[in-house]
Amino acid sequence: MIEPLLETAKGNFFDRVGTIHSLKTFVHVRSIKKRGKFKMQSERINLAANELTQRVRGHFKLDLQREMFDAAVESFEHDDSPLKLKNFASALRKLGGIWLEQLAPKDRIRACEWFEQNTHLRKEDFVTRAQRAKYAVQGELHDDVLEYLHIDVRSTVKEYLALIGELSKYGLTIEEHSDTPAETAELEAIRALETFDQLSELIQERHASLLSSAAVAALDAASLDCEVYDEVDGALFVEVGEELDRPSTHVTSDDLKLDSLSILSLAPDRIVYQGRGRVYARLQYGPISVVALDIDEPVHDIYPFECNFESCTGYLYPTFIRGSMKIDTGQG
Repeated sequence: MIEPLLETAKGNFFDRVGTIHSLKTFVHVRSIKKRGKFKMQSERINLAANELTQRVRGHFKLDLQREMFDAAVESFEHDDSPLKLKNFASALRKLGGIWLEQLAPKDRIRACEWFEQNTHLRKEDFVTRAQRAKYAVQGELHDDVLEYLHIDVRSTVKEYLALIGELSKYGLTIEEHSDTPAETAELEAIRALETFDQLSELIQERHASLLSSAAVAALDAASLDCEVYDEVDGALFVEVGEELDRPSTHVTSDDLKLDSLSILSLAPDRIVYQGRGRVYARLQYGPISVVALDIDEPVHDIYPFECNFESCTGYLYPTFIRGSMKIDTGQG
């Protein structure tokens, strides 16, 4: 008799709350024997200790945002009134707005080349939600760069706006119902956190993918090895000269290889890249007169290096930033 009872209870439960793929770990239905009868009980969710809650908390980068989030979760955990879900939904919705403003500041959006003022807004210096979404994914990169990379940000912006709309609609809908049962309130709180997590993950993944594609294209488009080579000998000589255990009197670079390029920062008119690679060095020992005769066999070594490049945000042809070369002779 126990098995049919359990199956019926589980079926009714999931019919009520809908298909929520991540909730199977949050609710456990069990049977206990009491006064000769079996009674169904549901275990309460510990929202503060939940893995999803901690993951959402990690999306907030500012101490004030994390403190506000912690306060909302703690209030939900200790509030037994019917208003607990309403208060949590309201706090999460407001915190989401603060988080978005920090992620896509109005002043930085308005400084972008692609920004166009919407004349239908109440204030002249306002920006639209779509523009915030575009900035969150694209940043200051020009639209021409995205066309060159064959990246369609519009589809990502639509996903972004849909998730924001779902979170906002969810909060407003919940606020209209103040008599939500405790178990349902916990499940709905998890759904709200899930939506926020999806929103943040979408932004981070698409933005990181776009920057990675831009850096790879920049590396392929320009002959950066040639630009770096002119500075290597001077930087290498300084680095090796500071290594007291190296009595080499003559250092030159035979070759170098720029292995990777990544974008360090974006500004309205400037992209800063970081390059990493290897320099193949030729070290010779002894007096300068002996080195000049090329009598002794040289020693060859390989050292990792880092350097910086820059370009404007409208095209992906970086130029080397003089003085940025750093060669690590300690890892040769």
